[in-house]
Amino acid sequence: MKMRNWNQKCKFYLMNLSQWVWLLFLYVIFVIALGNLTQKSFLSVLLLPVVLFGVDKLFRREKLVPTRWNYQIAWFCVSAICAVIMFVIAYSVRVQSLSWDWGKVIRSASEYTLTGGLEDAAYFARYPNNQLWYVVLAAFFGIIHKISPGAGVEEFYLASIAFGCVMTVMSILLLHHIAVIVWDEKKALIVGMMAWLCVPLYLWAMYAYTDTAGMLLLMTMLYCYVKAVNSNTNRMFNLWICLFGVFAAVSFLIKVTVFIFAIAAILMFVLQKLPWKKIVLGLLIVLVSFSGTYSLCNWAVSTVIPLEEPFCDAHEFPLTHWIMMSLGYGGYQEKDVQYTESFNSYEKKKEANIEEIKKRLKGRSLSQNFRFFAYDKQVRTWGDSTFSCCDYLSREPKNPDGFLEKFVTMDGSKNWMLLLYTSLYYAMILVGMLLSVCYTVRQKSYSDRKKIPIFACAVSMLGIGLFQTIWECNSRYLVVFIPIMILLAFDGYYSWRKQRREESIS
Repeated sequence: MKMRNWNQKCKFYLMNLSQWVWLLFLYVIFVIALGNLTQKSFLSVLLLPVVLFGVDKLFRREKLVPTRWNYQIAWFCVSAICAVIMFVIAYSVRVQSLSWDWGKVIRSASEYTLTGGLEDAAYFARYPNNQLWYVVLAAFFGIIHKISPGAGVEEFYLASIAFGCVMTVMSILLLHHIAVIVWDEKKALIVGMMAWLCVPLYLWAMYAYTDTAGMLLLMTMLYCYVKAVNSNTNRMFNLWICLFGVFAAVSFLIKVTVFIFAIAAILMFVLQKLPWKKIVLGLLIVLVSFSGTYSLCNWAVSTVIPLEEPFCDAHEFPLTHWIMMSLGYGGYQEKDVQYTESFNSYEKKKEANIEEIKKRLKGRSLSQNFRFFAYDKQVRTWGDSTFSCCDYLSREPKNPDGFLEKFVTMDGSKNWMLLLYTSLYYAMILVGMLLSVCYTVRQKSYSDRKKIPIFACAVSMLGIGLFQTIWECNSRYLVVFIPIMILLAFDGYYSWRKQRREESIS
């Protein structure tokens, strides 16, 4: 009995420690983001108190939405309208050049569909993280080509935009369904509507790349995890935890940052008050399903991209490359790519990267390194309320003089209006996330099954924050986590509303 109590206390303190670390980290993020918003949209900082006052008045109301509404029908109507708007916006603001990694994978998948070959195999040997997504797009374009034999690269590109929109819509629908399980239909309707009000999701939807795919995989993993945690029978628990392992494996190969959630979810699962036999069995099921799916995906990749080991050894970049590159200004640097590429083996690349990492760290003083990691990299990661969508949409837009381009491109005459909106939206999300973790650390128990997925989401956000501190950072990498940020924000607002109502009753 004493051993069991000691074990439960250790679990509680570990979970509490993670939440306190997240609170400290999130506070730093909030201060940095608010300071950066002052530079990009000073008007939003002036209006933020007014907006938060409005949120306060809304959540003080007796009824958040009219009880006479049929929440499911209301959600269906809102989703149908917003999904159509998303498709229209995505096709309207598309760019004309297939640039950066997103465009490279589309061009290569189109080449495979049309010719059955791959000219630039070195790219996929260098970046194995894009191999599975290349296979997915090649299969998708193959279907398009069978339906329309005359389709070429342009048609495949247009089809990929629809693919990206579908993945984004499905992510939002899953977010709503998860909110229904965690709370109820009424509260989930508000969460879902808030997701549909997130403009960056509309602007990123056109990019059928690992960001939108990763977002869908993340929400699918979270859905499986929520269903597993709330299962009343061992049979259903085993089924959902097995599916969780399947999607975790795909996530690991599509967007490795999404796998951070899998780690957080498994950590929360282990720390739950469950019989040790159930924990061990659950971990075994995840391991088996993960391993099987991982092997199957690698087999599929090897049939489409038959890369020999010596070829991969000569071209693949070690993980140290991204750590080295992150020590420049924090983001992508072509000269660093050329530097790593100049060595003809994996080990030589790794050794050269390590030496350069040491050189760059020693090139700054201790205080300069602290400022770089604690401020500069956090600004680049968390300081853009558009999640870099304006930057990417400004790269050769299809219709540079179009109406929407005035809002979404960085040089657009009305871009300040978009920045005003996204800044206020982003600030609201961060405030809600702060409320969520503040109420969480005040708890004396972490045993509520409904809240376990929320805890896992919070730990995963801490994980991505720490990861981008040592890795190449870009606010675009947060796009996959937008639905989770919305979920955490409303956990904060609903917790605050609950406390207010309890105080008014007492």
